[in-house]
Parts: sequence; C-alpha cells; structure tokens
Amino acid sequence: MELAFLYPKWVVAQFSCPQVWTYTKQHSLLLRALSRGVLHNGYLFDLYGTHHPGRSSSGASTQVSWVVWSYTRNSKLFISSFLHSVSSVSSWWPSAIWFERELWEMFGTRVEGHPDLRRLLTDYGFVGYPLRKDFPMTGYVELKYSEKTKRVTSGSLRLAQEFRVFDFVSPWQS
Repeated sequence: MELAFLYPKWVVAQFSCPQVWTYTKQHSLLLRALSRGVLHNGYLFDLYGTHHPGRSSSGASTQVSWVVWSYTRNSKLFISSFLHSVSSVSSWWPSAIWFERELWEMFGTRVEGHPDLRRLLTDYGFVGYPLRKDFPMTGYVELKYSEKTKRVTSGSLRLAQEFRVFDFVSPWQS
C-alpha cells in the first residue's frame, strides 16, 4: 500500500506484510481519508487498545489500533497510535460506537465527540479499568446472591487464607 506516499504528513511509519501496519500521530485525518477516499474505500473492522505500562512516563500508555478493511485493495489496514484521548469516528463508521465505548470502559481512554459514552460490561459503581495491566486481579467489591433477601448484594472483598502446610514429598516416590 502506498499510504506513506499518499499521506506523508500523517503517516509516521509503515510496515507491509500480508496486512499493512501504519503508525500515525493524526489518526482522525487518516481514518477520514480511508473512509471516504477513492483509492482506499473501506469500513471499520475492529478497534482495540493495548496497555503498555512502561510507556506511562513518556506519554500515553495505551496504544489504540483501528483495523480498516479496504474494499478496493482487498486487505486490512492497521492504524495505530499512542494517545490519551481519541476523536470519535462513529460519524463515518456507525460500528465504531460499540468499540469506542468498550475502549473507554476497559482502558480509560477518552473518546471525544462520542454520541453515547456509557458503560457496557461493568456496573456503574465499578472503580478502575479492567484491561489495564495495573488493575488488581481480585478487584475491590464482591457481588453475591443472598438467599435471605432474594437479591444480589455487594460488599467489600475479604481475602482470608488459612495457614496451609505444603508437603513437597511425592507419594509416588519412595
């Protein structure tokens, strides 16, 4: 693909393999050109994030990637960028509404201009972002069904572990 040739101001680096990987700092301009362009007419196939905790001191720690399927080239285009907040592409691709809500809820990356930014998969009292690598494995709140009240109750999580004696001698060895 000739994305780096067509859009030299927007594309930072490009790697061609069976798919085309493009790293950019101006994602909204490139994605708009891909959604309405004559050479690269396509649709948004996927949008996902990846948390890199080591990059937090040097800027944004979440890598946001858009996967665009190009009709005219019959290939996938991966557009990636490290950003604190992204601008919404749901006006060009309506399928992005769910992806952007999931990105905000799971990673904490703000989506500017999103029409309906609500929680999808977690409850409204949830604290933190579950797909970030700095999120604790156990969480903070325990939900359980109470037979007495016949409803779901929530409470603080208790991690009580009794003293255990581990016997490292194998019973199959003499």
